[in-house]
Amino acid sequence: MTEKLLSDKIITAYLTRLENMNKYKFTEEGDELFIKKLIAETEQVNDLHVRTKIDDFIIESDEPEVLGGTNLAPNPMQSLLASLSNCLEITALLYFSFAKMKINTIKVRVEATFDQRAVLAVRKAPLPGFYNYGVTWNIDSEEKFRKIKQVLKKVESLCPVRGSFENPKTFKEKVILNGEEVK
Repeated sequence: MTEKLLSDKIITAYLTRLENMNKYKFTEEGDELFIKKLIAETEQVNDLHVRTKIDDFIIESDEPEVLGGTNLAPNPMQSLLASLSNCLEITALLYFSFAKMKINTIKVRVEATFDQRAVLAVRKAPLPGFYNYGVTWNIDSEEKFRKIKQVLKKVESLCPVRGSFENPKTFKEKVILNGEEVK
């Protein structure tokens, strides 16, 4: 059995952040400390292979060869589903650790369906995007199911990527053509 899912350093860092969130809540100081704008910039590498820079990280996407890609990286839909799975896993690791529960391993499997025919410009075409999500938790632990389920409810309600799927969205668009914004 693993002694801990996360190191003391990580648990302390997150608990300190939560403490500060509770201290400053939704004040101007809290806004300054906890609202972060992320910017992802993507450009073409070759054909359908693209590279995105976000903070200090590079993430690549491509399409399968059957669709004209080179299959060098996951496609955007695969990356999106992986992001949800990763976020659920990380949030679970944190909250099981905060609860000081004895968990040996956690694995999460996320599956979803999407209909590629959404690109058809016809009335009966499905909406683009995922639907019919399924999350399977594979947990090795001697803890009672009731306690595990309680933490998982919290994880599912606090996972920011899941919240991004569920919350209403607004998209603002700006076009810069030849160096000038077009309206």
